[in-house]
Amino acid sequence: MKIESLNGLKMRIQQDGFFEAVVSSVNDWDEALDKRDKGDLGSVWASAFERLKSREYSSASDEKAVNDIREYVFKRIYALTHNSDAAGYISDDIGLAAESISKSFDNEWVEELLGLYCSGVFPD
Repeated sequence: MKIESLNGLKMRIQQDGFFEAVVSSVNDWDEALDKRDKGDLGSVWASAFERLKSREYSSASDEKAVNDIREYVFKRIYALTHNSDAAGYISDDIGLAAESISKSFDNEWVEELLGLYCSGVFPD
């Protein structure tokens, strides 16, 4: 899923039912997070993060917008799950996608990650 702007991402994740669908795709958060930690997703995620870290934000306001998106996601997921680990993982994932958008970093894997969320699926 290709989202071209931070505003586009923000509008998408704030749609009614967006995170409810993601949360309902998981029966057991401990199991889902353990599965994710044991799989390849973590190393691919870290690689994308490292490449993004060296790039500059398009503007100072973009950096704030990314942080605001991450905070919104964390609070929203925590309110739905009461699980700070799940909230942290999802906030990190959406934050990675937001940074990718802000820094004009075209990465197919990050787009696929975001596409899973947009399909109502927690990536594990």
